[in-house]
Amino acid sequence: MKFLQLINVRWYNATAWYAVNLSRVLVENNHDVIVAGLPGSPPLLKAKEYGLKIFELPFNSNNPMQIIKNIGKFNSFIKEFKPDWVVCHRGEFFWYCALKRLLSNGYRLIRVRGDRRKPKTDFINKFLHDKCTDLVVTSGDFLKSVYIKEMKLTENKVKTIYGGVDTLKFRYSEEGRKRVREEFGFSDNDYVVGIVGRFDYVKGHENLIKAISIIYLEKGIKNIRLFLIGFDTNIKTDDIKNMIRNYNIEDISRISGFREDIVDCMSALDLGVVASLGSEAICRVAFELMAVGVPVVSSDVGVLPEIIPKENIYPANNVEKLVEKILNHNKSVRVYSDKQFYNDFIKAISSIDKN
Repeated sequence: MKFLQLINVRWYNATAWYAVNLSRVLVENNHDVIVAGLPGSPPLLKAKEYGLKIFELPFNSNNPMQIIKNIGKFNSFIKEFKPDWVVCHRGEFFWYCALKRLLSNGYRLIRVRGDRRKPKTDFINKFLHDKCTDLVVTSGDFLKSVYIKEMKLTENKVKTIYGGVDTLKFRYSEEGRKRVREEFGFSDNDYVVGIVGRFDYVKGHENLIKAISIIYLEKGIKNIRLFLIGFDTNIKTDDIKNMIRNYNIEDISRISGFREDIVDCMSALDLGVVASLGSEAICRVAFELMAVGVPVVSSDVGVLPEIIPKENIYPANNVEKLVEKILNHNKSVRVYSDKQFYNDFIKAISSIDKN
């Protein structure tokens, strides 16, 4: 089959990761895929790294003349490529893809929703999803319910498909574990708890730092260690260091900075924590940690309660409960592979063909 994946995202966030990964696995299974997006954007650069074909347009422009140009170029592209499926991962140009689907009936249309923000439920958006769209794919059941209960879409038209990771890349490395633990001064007897991702308030770094401080200083667990695998964004490394200093755990904490050897860093962990205070409609890092074999404790935001063992879920921003889960959690992992990702997607679109 021929797929046009419209990924008009300005940066390589979880939505873009989901979309590019889906494009990659479709190509690996002998489908013809073109990834469309914003000129020079990180998602298209990542698609090119994978050897995927791309198509660039300023899809998100609000300039009337540019919109007219975009429509003309898009129509010419569709006429030439003749996709069986157009998959929209954002809403900015979805409206036109939907109207063209309704008027020309030349392709089937999928709207993928991997954004925790609630979709608009006004008449126009309901019409575009109900009358012009063949399938809505959500990254979690918590999003699916909005389309069914508030947009009144039928259940067979809305499918939840969780993301999947390349399990050939994200797999445990004993050699990497030993090397990274030695680099950062962790012994074989240390119990290393880590958080992976950019330094941002929404990721809950301070809650984890506080929790480890309680475990070390108040609970007396002297082999506990903290490994912050991440890099500066809205919070700087100096801010993280100040938090660590304020909670008196400088001697047991390490900060990685940006790393290329992320799988080895994950392998060095005994437990991963996703302490997020919001967002996490997809949660790429949880999938990756579990694929490496690292058990995960997480807050109850977004898709996390759906993909993490329920015994390991705690209420967001509740440090006391986070401490409890770190000390007593389910050590099993759930692996979400890109093979399963592909199979679930093909099953979903096949169900539409049967209706």
